[in-house]
Amino acid sequence: MDTDRQFYLKMSLLIATSFFIWYFGSYNKQENSLENSQILPIKDKPAALENFVPPTLVLFKDSESILPKRNWSIPPLELQAEAAIAVKLDGSRTYYNKNINEHRKIASITKLMTAIVVLEHYNLDDIVTISKKDIKREGSMGDLRTGETMTVRSLLNVMLIDSSNDAATALADQRQDFISLMNKKAKELNLLNTNFTNPDGLDEGNNYSSALDVSKMFSYLINNHKEILEILKIKNSVVYSSDGKVEHRLLNTNELLGVVPEVKAGKTGYTDNAGESLTLLISGLYPNSSHNDIITVVLNSSDRFKESEKLIQWLEEAYIFN
Repeated sequence: MDTDRQFYLKMSLLIATSFFIWYFGSYNKQENSLENSQILPIKDKPAALENFVPPTLVLFKDSESILPKRNWSIPPLELQAEAAIAVKLDGSRTYYNKNINEHRKIASITKLMTAIVVLEHYNLDDIVTISKKDIKREGSMGDLRTGETMTVRSLLNVMLIDSSNDAATALADQRQDFISLMNKKAKELNLLNTNFTNPDGLDEGNNYSSALDVSKMFSYLINNHKEILEILKIKNSVVYSSDGKVEHRLLNTNELLGVVPEVKAGKTGYTDNAGESLTLLISGLYPNSSHNDIITVVLNSSDRFKESEKLIQWLEEAYIFN
């Protein structure tokens, strides 16, 4: 028995010695190989690394980690408009963007800022007398007449529904610092690519904004001045001079109002240099969702209504909630 035990002990020592000689010999060879080539041959990798799979870093496209998720089976939208945006009302999510910071003429969309200044500095029941200078203003007149008197409230309706340049000029003429107030408000709203030189948006070199700034301006108006929002929702209306003798029938220039159910309000703009422009408040695209209020803007389009409809349809198809 002692002889057998000694035999097995010797064999164990021999095997252990052989293993150490093999292991350290192999390790030294690998060190020499690494010094020469700095590359560890795949065949010499430890077995544990042979089947090693590195972790995968997952990046969500377009905020896919929050709702609504982008449906990538729907291809990106191509619009002919020079600039466009679709953004959640509170500005927290952008769904579509094209040249959103580029300076663009916005034509009568300028009147949104005119309305904001009026609401924040005027009494809506004050009476304004329409001057000959107001009537001579180029563009939509709103059927105003020289010497006619109207309340500020009625002039806001004429300016926003009928997009009257005469009404915008009449309102602005009540204060010498009106344009300064428009630009001061633009700075307060952090409209970095906006400057105003008139109250109606007629083409002038330094009268410009951007798609992003228009969306911010419209968002501010919607959230802070419900009176203006209610006016922008009106399809047609009748207003009178302050003495009740002159009637003005107004038809909203926004052709999508009352036609496309999702369109709740908006403002048009057009001049030869600005092209066709439109900003809209749309709602109801995503039932039972907090993402129901979205602002869209298209600037310098050849067909503002068709392209805005196209954008609305794309938004409905390109985002999902499950």
